[in-house]
Amino acid sequence: MRWVALAALLLCSGAWAAGAADELRVAVVVGSNVGIGGDAPLEYAEADAGRFHQLLLEVGGVSPEHAFLVTAGDAAAVRRALAEAQRVLVRSKPHGPRALVFYVSSHADAEALHLEGTRLPLAELKEWLAATPASLRLAIVDACRTPVPARAKGGVPVSHEVPVRLEVPSQVEGTVLLMSAAEGEPAQEWPSLHGSLFTHHVLSALRGLADGDGDGAISLAELYAYAWRHTLAGSSLSGAGTQHPSFDIRLSGWGEWVMARPARLGASLVLGEDVEGSLWVADHRQELVAEIRKYKGESTRLAVRPGRYRVVLPRGRFAEATDVLLGQRAERVVTRADFVRVPLEGVRLRGSEPLVLRPWDVSIGYALSTGSVRGMAPEHFGELGLRHRGSQVAAHARLGFTRARMERETFSLSQSELRLSLGAGFLLHAGPVELTLGAEGQGTWVRQSITRVDEEQAGRIFGIKEPPRWGLIWGVGPFASVTYPLSERLLLGVEGTAGLTRSPRHDGSADVRPSAQVHLSVHWAL
Repeated sequence: MRWVALAALLLCSGAWAAGAADELRVAVVVGSNVGIGGDAPLEYAEADAGRFHQLLLEVGGVSPEHAFLVTAGDAAAVRRALAEAQRVLVRSKPHGPRALVFYVSSHADAEALHLEGTRLPLAELKEWLAATPASLRLAIVDACRTPVPARAKGGVPVSHEVPVRLEVPSQVEGTVLLMSAAEGEPAQEWPSLHGSLFTHHVLSALRGLADGDGDGAISLAELYAYAWRHTLAGSSLSGAGTQHPSFDIRLSGWGEWVMARPARLGASLVLGEDVEGSLWVADHRQELVAEIRKYKGESTRLAVRPGRYRVVLPRGRFAEATDVLLGQRAERVVTRADFVRVPLEGVRLRGSEPLVLRPWDVSIGYALSTGSVRGMAPEHFGELGLRHRGSQVAAHARLGFTRARMERETFSLSQSELRLSLGAGFLLHAGPVELTLGAEGQGTWVRQSITRVDEEQAGRIFGIKEPPRWGLIWGVGPFASVTYPLSERLLLGVEGTAGLTRSPRHDGSADVRPSAQVHLSVHWAL
């Protein structure tokens, strides 16, 4: 019967698709860690709601002005959000198809949601769903009574305390209800996931892991099938009892309703065919993005925002891990060759340092610098560089060369410069962008050749020529650089340097003056 219903969901999911130009999507997302008296506080309900809300904006076709998020709010706050969503849907009538997505993660009993010391009757919620003028209504309910040590959101089930079930009247068409657990089962929270087991797999499904046919779209059928299969498999290993996500489908129409298009996140992480095992992926804040069971011989695609990610394959006390840097519209295929073996403690989710798999890079670039000699115009340098990156610091060396010329009425000056720069600083990460703040020292070997008008005439007559002169100019100052990945190994860099330079004078004194430089470079990671 389950697969018959799932087939019905696939064939009768309505005639609308995510991203259709004339479809309006409205979402109400609710999360509450605190229930009523006797409810032990949940840990991740509000965080789960925030993650689901953000993902709807990014891949679910919901615009920010039509997405209403209520966290740590009581029943009155939820009612206000429901009323606002209703007004948006009514104002749109009759301009094309409309879809409503309702999500809640909280405590509940058989009669009401428990929200910050208040109760929101399920009968009232059912009436609101029935009255909503939407072509399609999708309700996702991750709620039941109390947590127990594994961590279950439902405690020990008894006859009068069951997970939430919203029984939509049979006459209402176009409604899909996905529930986190079957009747009498607890809905589990997992500290290792920093969230609910069911919601975690819903979010993973929307990121592309549920895309079984590879069409780049996540339908309701794919969403439910993925969440059901992985929630059941995960709960069977938890020791808190199995958890069977359930559904109630009241649909008519044809075709598929697409829940999400993961490519809208902007980047893709692909696990290659030779990678196998149970892996987890975390972002640059070391927050878990997805857990993936990967089989050899297949590729698995996970849609992510541009940024830095860690992929870890635990193996006892050790793990195989790799860090991946993704730019906008980038796709990175991770193979077994990319992984390094490290102690498992070294790649824990929180508090660990980035893994630097390619610490060295070479660069070629251009620099614009204030003149090294008073009266000289800005100088243009060609540069070669070498950089080493650690987990928190970076050091670099650059060699630059330029030729400059200055013309005056009585003389002309030709100047060659060879400049060595050495610097080091602290690394900061903001998504795919690397920012380095530090200090840099420079030494410049300068060779000048001066030709005066009268000496030029004397040289033609008597063969006399003024000898060239040279000197060493040095300086020190702060710098800031930004690098952005164009691909996994190709990076674009911009750096600004300011400081003081000291150059010798003919009379033995020194000329100290401010200087500034801008560097543009292309880096290749070794």
